[in-house]
Amino acid sequence: MKRRILMILIGGFYPVFCISFFYLIIPYMWIKTDEAFHKGQYNKAIEYLSFISFFQPQNVECYVLKAWLQWSQAKYLYSQGLPYEEKLNQAVKTYKKGEKNNPQNWWIYYEEGMMWEAFGEKEKALKAYYISSKYSLTPYNKIYKIKKEKFKMKIEN
Repeated sequence: MKRRILMILIGGFYPVFCISFFYLIIPYMWIKTDEAFHKGQYNKAIEYLSFISFFQPQNVECYVLKAWLQWSQAKYLYSQGLPYEEKLNQAVKTYKKGEKNNPQNWWIYYEEGMMWEAFGEKEKALKAYYISSKYSLTPYNKIYKIKKEKFKMKIEN
């Protein structure tokens, strides 16, 4: 009898826990991410975004923001002449994980292309832009063509 009551209580609380988790905790983590970002606590924001992406792997925005923070830090280190490869590799891993969980979402490929373009990796950027163009709608499906022309013009000058 006690075991049956315990099972009923657990069975009743589990759905309540799940609902509260996704409708209270995840939005709270977004708020904490925003607060950390505005305080300049970028590593903390990255941790919060990792938490969100773990529980919402189809949420492209958390991958895009996390990778952008990582590669922005890498770009800053690069501009200071400091080792930047670790942060850049973290950003690449974040994009790849996001692409694996959202293989046909154009936005994540576009953002990866922007990262590679910022580091002067035109071939990698064009590859990402090509995939982005393949999955996007007008006008974004012209990204690859526009970037290819842009890179070609820079090479000729």
